[in-house]
Amino acid sequence: MDIVLNQASDIPIYSQIYNQISSQIMNGTLQPGTKLPGIRQVANELRISVIPVKMAWEELDKNGFIKTVTGSGTFVNNLPSQEIESKLNEKAETLVLKTCKEAKESGISADTLIDLIRKLY
Repeated sequence: MDIVLNQASDIPIYSQIYNQISSQIMNGTLQPGTKLPGIRQVANELRISVIPVKMAWEELDKNGFIKTVTGSGTFVNNLPSQEIESKLNEKAETLVLKTCKEAKESGISADTLIDLIRKLY
């Protein structure tokens, strides 16, 4: 499990953690059944408070990415492929919506944006 935090980012620390772990689960880097390190261990390794790690874990649990088993630890859930696809589509929609909004505010046309996406993708 790799987590790289950007302290200068506008994105809250817990969201950075959530985004990176959920992405690793969806792309298969973190396999179902993988035991995650404890909240305190992650906080110590990242040199941050336990609060944002706890918030990220709660959000991951709420969205079905992980499951905590009392006395055993926290594990990556086995998500059905259609659920992973749905979550990926949700994430893509959020990214595209943000990009479209910023492009529109900057005066970039939809055609230009689409051409750039095709070129860069």
